Amino acid sequence: MITSDCHMHTTFSTDGISDMESMILSAVKKGLKIICFTEHNDHGAGFEGPGNYVVDTKKYHESCIELSEKYSDKIKVLFGVEIGLMEKEKEYFDEYVNSYPFDFVIGSSHTAGLLDPYYPEYYTHFSTTEEAYRYYFESELIRAGKFTCYDSYGHLDYALRYGPGGNSGFTYEKYADLLDPLLKEIISHGKVIEVNSSGIRKGMNGPNPAASIIKRYKELGGLPLTVGSDAHEIKDVAADFNTVRDILIDAGYTSYSVFEKRVRREISL
Repeated sequence: MITSDCHMHTTFSTDGISDMESMILSAVKKGLKIICFTEHNDHGAGFEGPGNYVVDTKKYHESCIELSEKYSDKIKVLFGVEIGLMEKEKEYFDEYVNSYPFDFVIGSSHTAGLLDPYYPEYYTHFSTTEEAYRYYFESELIRAGKFTCYDSYGHLDYALRYGPGGNSGFTYEKYADLLDPLLKEIISHGKVIEVNSSGIRKGMNGPNPAASIIKRYKELGGLPLTVGSDAHEIKDVAADFNTVRDILIDAGYTSYSVFEKRVRREISL
């Protein structure tokens, strides 16, 4: 059983729906032992909307500490962040992650170049969906070579959530020339990747990344993955974790990773 959810957002994130205390209570009700909040900081991405996906880290940290203490007898609440990796923001994030006592830092590519695959307009820049996905993976490969300030690379095939047809035509082999170097680069820096269960509830055939990516990551010597629901509201806390557990076991894993004070430890599946 997976009892740690290490990718969660609250109303401290621009797109969060449920407040922090409600998320904690939901996690307790669902039998979790550890949760880590990972509010968005996509500094420099230029996203639209109030807050522009840049968390007020000071207020967020204060609230996290207060509620962590309040519920310490019921659950361990950790303080994390999800940073939006962009080459031009490397200096900013190198400094930022060392400015607060984060337990865990997820590095995610919410853009490719300056384009956001969440929006349909992204795909109008390419002749084919495959070309659009390849551009996204190429961008991740560049970032994996430049950034070392994160602990786990988030939802590695994020673009597949939103493309025409989603991941229905995806095979590892089709993109192996990019994915193999990407996974090797991440592994070479001692980083891990995340298995993010949100792909399942968003209509994909599995989590992000796909099971075939997880298997290949294991074959290449990848350390146990971190696990997160990417929940933005209480109903999605720990969503589909039984499916995620089966996928990890099928890939050959017997444990998953949790970070506390930026130090990795393993918990048995």
